[in-house]
Amino acid sequence: MRSLPVLKFFLWIPCTIFGFYVGNPANPAIMNSGFFSKSYPFVKGTSGYIYDYTSNKRYLGTSSSPAIDPNALFKEFGLHSQMASFSLILVERMEIFGSAGGSKEQAKGATYSFPLEKFESNYQFAWSAGSKVVLVEWGKTYLSCDFTYFAIPESEKSFFKFLNRINIPIDFSKQSLFLREWQLSGALSSRFFFVTPYIGATYLSSHLHVASGPEIGAINYHNEYSFGWFFGFTISITGKFHLNFEKRMRDERGLSFSTIAVF
Repeated sequence: MRSLPVLKFFLWIPCTIFGFYVGNPANPAIMNSGFFSKSYPFVKGTSGYIYDYTSNKRYLGTSSSPAIDPNALFKEFGLHSQMASFSLILVERMEIFGSAGGSKEQAKGATYSFPLEKFESNYQFAWSAGSKVVLVEWGKTYLSCDFTYFAIPESEKSFFKFLNRINIPIDFSKQSLFLREWQLSGALSSRFFFVTPYIGATYLSSHLHVASGPEIGAINYHNEYSFGWFFGFTISITGKFHLNFEKRMRDERGLSFSTIAVF
């Protein structure tokens, strides 16, 4: 068993560097060969594609407007994301990664009739960044951690409108929103030939903010559950190309698929 010599380096990396997709936290160790690099180089690069579907972010809300019950505006808040990913792997123990692409929100299941709520959303820019570290390796079994930050900046492509009983807007402004969240995860992974399954736990802090309008005040949502768990597996093809499938539970309900090429 050996511990990570660069753990101290990880601890002072700035933490402004997501909790939808986690991925296999042991990626730095299992991606040991690239298309243009020799086996076990000091530095390798990767690029790939991530599709993530979160059916329910499990939010609880507060509002500065007495007439608005934020927890009645929707029962479920979902998120579709398609991202391009890229990363650097250092000494097969640390991965510093980022992703950029588009996300689309879904607010479903309003539970009361007044004021009426209309939500519209289209794909808009989203990004994430973070780091994976292999803490301990024992044969082909790895104990690893992951820190990620994810953000959807405020945009006119996603907004709430509030209407009265005859579908006339209470105010004519579009109350746009932004989403920011960070996530800390730990997982145990074990490699069997070309398949590496993993299971782990996560701590999530997620914040959804709906901007205020002339008549309706700002609304803030935070995740109902902080702790959750996830599992998945990675299929390695010739060591240079990897497919990953993942499911997340409790703090949110989500499914992810990703492809990664190592260079």
